[in-house]
Amino acid sequence: MNIERENTGSLTATLKVMLSPEDYTPGVEKALKEQRKTAVLPGFRPGQVPMTIIKKRVGKAVLVNEVERLIDANLKHYLQSNAIRVLGQPLPRNENIATNNWDEPGEFTFAYELGMAPAFEVELSSKLGVEYPVVDVNEELVQREIADMQRRFGKLEDAETSGPNDMVLGDMIELNADGSVKEGGIMNRATVSLEFIEDEATKNSLVGKAKGDEVNVDPHKVAKDHEDLARMLGVEHDRVHHIEGNFQFRIVEIKHMVPVELGQELFDRIYGKDAVADEAGFRARVKEGMESMFRRDSDRIFKRLVMKKLHEKANVELPDAFLKRWIQETSEKPVTPEQVEESYASYADGLKRQLLEDRVVEKYGLEAKGEEMDAFAKRYISDQFMQYGMPAPEGEKLQQMAGRMLGDREQLQRMRDSIVQQKLNLHFRTLLEPREQRISYDAFVTLARTA
Repeated sequence: MNIERENTGSLTATLKVMLSPEDYTPGVEKALKEQRKTAVLPGFRPGQVPMTIIKKRVGKAVLVNEVERLIDANLKHYLQSNAIRVLGQPLPRNENIATNNWDEPGEFTFAYELGMAPAFEVELSSKLGVEYPVVDVNEELVQREIADMQRRFGKLEDAETSGPNDMVLGDMIELNADGSVKEGGIMNRATVSLEFIEDEATKNSLVGKAKGDEVNVDPHKVAKDHEDLARMLGVEHDRVHHIEGNFQFRIVEIKHMVPVELGQELFDRIYGKDAVADEAGFRARVKEGMESMFRRDSDRIFKRLVMKKLHEKANVELPDAFLKRWIQETSEKPVTPEQVEESYASYADGLKRQLLEDRVVEKYGLEAKGEEMDAFAKRYISDQFMQYGMPAPEGEKLQQMAGRMLGDREQLQRMRDSIVQQKLNLHFRTLLEPREQRISYDAFVTLARTA
């Protein structure tokens, strides 16, 4: 077999693959002999069907399979041995079908188009100028968290009238356009948490109501999303897309959350008995916990900001025309060139970021190692047992369970990604020596959405 490469652009090439009978004949003959051993035809004993009949029946299919197997194996070897990093996969040229005679096999010639990954450099240093965002955990934020804790560990009590943060239990009844109850319509008992209703008009219409009151509401404005609405109405998810008009909400019960008092009972329930002795110590622990929680988010945002800056500086190019063709030809569902064009910018941006990350991992040796994966799997298993209050396995038992995890391709990929992300975060913090940027919680949330 012979493979010749012709560059057709800075990031595209054509590989011309030529096979002679000497390449594929041994594999074809071996496969035909295997077919003959198991062939069963009337008038012949098992394994004694003449080879001429075997060739007539399956010879062409065997030839095609062997040629495809040889091409696949040799293309992979060629790309690896020549250190060619491809994007997508080689695409066969249309003329492959027309120029080869499968009925009278001889020399075969195939051509494949390649899209290649660009070569570029990345440099990590403090000159990159990316700041590390840190939430300013001020007293207002701490108080908001404490109030949430008080509510979380509080207790529900019956209430006469509904307040803006109460839970209201009632019947959701589908109505006709004229406001009458729809015959055969949806009727389901549901719980509505008023504090989570975003539409102010809808929320206000349910505040100050008593048991037995009836309020007409748009169900889409009461629920958080379609999944929530489907549960609220007791219907399948697909059905909520077609629901129009109002529902009558007939109030049956009102529950008011009474927050637990700020005192020793709350301190003990949050941090354990006598771990915190007074309010000052409690507030300090809450602040410390929030800062630790936000630090993990800071790491993720900082990493995205670094990758964004590297993206801007690297100016990574892609073989766009090839990739658009590859997307269209390999998509699970048929897509038009217009659909590919519409979504390509987002796809290309994600691919460039991934190539950048891969280059950083490669250059600075941040790939996950075998012993790290093994340790990660064991730690994960132990944490799972501890979470449910069970003693963690040890020794050979733990190693066996870790081995099963490492044998699962999906879990292996998740572990690898987690280890690499941890290494990237640590490496970025070490090499870039970022200055901390202390910002408000709202600004931090906005940055998390836009970075």
